[in-house]
Amino acid sequence: MIFDIIFNIIFLAIGLIFLIKGSDMFVDSGSSIARILKINEILFGLTFVSISTSLPELLISINASLAGAHGITIGNIVGSNIFNMCAILGIICIIKPVKFLRETVKKDIYMGLVAAIILLIVLLDVFGTNLTENVISRTDGIIMLIFFIIFMYYSLYNITEDIHANKLKKQAALLNKSKEEIEEEKIKAKKIRRKDILIITKRSFLMIVGLALIFIGADFTVDSAKYLATALHFSEEFIAILVIAIGTSLPEISTSIAAIKKGKSGIAIGNLIGSNIFNILLILSISSIIQPIILLQPDLLIDIGLFIVIMLIIALCTSMKFELNRKEGFLLLSIYIGYLVYVISRM
Repeated sequence: MIFDIIFNIIFLAIGLIFLIKGSDMFVDSGSSIARILKINEILFGLTFVSISTSLPELLISINASLAGAHGITIGNIVGSNIFNMCAILGIICIIKPVKFLRETVKKDIYMGLVAAIILLIVLLDVFGTNLTENVISRTDGIIMLIFFIIFMYYSLYNITEDIHANKLKKQAALLNKSKEEIEEEKIKAKKIRRKDILIITKRSFLMIVGLALIFIGADFTVDSAKYLATALHFSEEFIAILVIAIGTSLPEISTSIAAIKKGKSGIAIGNLIGSNIFNILLILSISSIIQPIILLQPDLLIDIGLFIVIMLIIALCTSMKFELNRKEGFLLLSIYIGYLVYVISRM
């Protein structure tokens, strides 16, 4: 029994390492390919990076749904979102106060709040009905997916306008160049392309390896977490919130730290908020469409309620002054510490 527990703890750790390393390889290789192909940085960040950093949560949730571990599916998403917005965002604000763009507040933060409210609504089946269980049904999943598509369409529409404006500027600059200069640029471009083909081939291979590691890591993590929850008499939600959620949030941590080091705190914040929206509207919708998710632990409704309160605090603070300072950072971090104490107390 003790040997099995130790064995599964090791496998859980290996699973999380695979998830982190695989996610890093996937994002880094994809970013390298995007730079070579000159894909717009903002467009790439919103689509590829946000989805890539949410890959661990996606595969964990799908695996957990297929295995019938509904507590892990919901606990992972809710725990990850609270960790992102309290622990990571709190620490970022403590290190350096963060200023928000008006567009980020108007679109992303409020959409994050709406996503959290939608999740709570779809899980309140028992209230005012004859149903005996709170379930995210396939219909709920389709509705959440529609909201996600609307969010992505709105985001991409705004970005493509900026891309079009930049293209017009480049075309105007090109008209001012002589024929000789244009020919020289074409020759240089051909030489670069040959090198780029080799780099793209290598990076594509690394992306496949990274994706394979994420798949294997997700499988190890779910299987080990299920065993440990049963063997140690913990709930699946407890393991998901305290271990898996933090582990699967590590890509967001590394991405945020890298962005802050480069003085791009806006990218770090956008990545965190974007991941929250992806987690709820994309990951839970796909998981529930594959197999309806049953909420076996009613305490998770309190956790979702807390997440809504956290998003309200952030929305109110940023709406008034478009900034989160150190005091608000300490407040968010304190909320997370209090939340951990509460989760441990309900074991």
